[in-house]
Amino acid sequence: MSRPVHAVVLAVLALASAPVQAARGPLRGPLPPAALNVGIEEHLGQSVPPNLAFRDQDGRPVHLRDYLHHGRPVVLVLAYYRCPMLCDLVLRGLANAFAQIGWTPGRQADLLTVSIDPQDTPAAALLKQGRALQALGHPEAKAGWPFLVGDAGSSRALADAMGFRFVYDPTSHQFAHAAGAVVLTPDGRFARYVYGVQFRPLDLRLALTEAGQGKVGGIVERVLLTCFRYDPSARRYGIYVVGLLKGGGALVLLTVGICLGVLWRREAALRREEVALEDAPDDEAPR
Repeated sequence: MSRPVHAVVLAVLALASAPVQAARGPLRGPLPPAALNVGIEEHLGQSVPPNLAFRDQDGRPVHLRDYLHHGRPVVLVLAYYRCPMLCDLVLRGLANAFAQIGWTPGRQADLLTVSIDPQDTPAAALLKQGRALQALGHPEAKAGWPFLVGDAGSSRALADAMGFRFVYDPTSHQFAHAAGAVVLTPDGRFARYVYGVQFRPLDLRLALTEAGQGKVGGIVERVLLTCFRYDPSARRYGIYVVGLLKGGGALVLLTVGICLGVLWRREAALRREEVALEDAPDDEAPR
């Protein structure tokens, strides 16, 4: 089997097995050796190591803590920049989902990509960042979606903290890894894992809103969180019937409140006009 074909097979196996392994642990079966220990183990509630050192796409030394505590949730993606297929699909899927919910990195939430390949360079990170931002439709949002590189120790420590199991395959000279990302709270805790290469905008929007602890989004997101609940078995948000009834009531109250507000403003304006007419001199009063 040629190296490119072997790499594609590993990627497909990792993609197909990621949700299963996250739920059941490492797979055991007739898989290529490099794919046996590939997967994602959810570490919900745990924190990223904030002092891990990396370099950004411009070659500047940075730490993970530099991207936390900004009051915004963060979507963290582990990838490598010469990946022949899977990483680009994940990054493009996130860009498409972000574009569909109408959010801009650096405003409502941040995106952060970290390479697992110690051979990756800032120049490769800059090139990959430019393509991702172009797919997103916001080439100016560099600060909202940085791409980092680091040594093997930092990359492995971050992957272990995230529960992201990857293996280097010497046959294809590629990394076997799962497809997915993790949503972090503003202080760096793992709040929600999302899997695959295409992400439902609703799932991403609600995961970011939950991770932001109500600081992200507005009344629409809060009503959606009332009406939808995360289903761990399906790894997606589904309709919550009781919440839907509550959400419907909230929408009714919101509509009534808006109508009352409009009526009150109109009544206040009429009163001001009446007062102005009463205070006007007789020769200026209308006849």
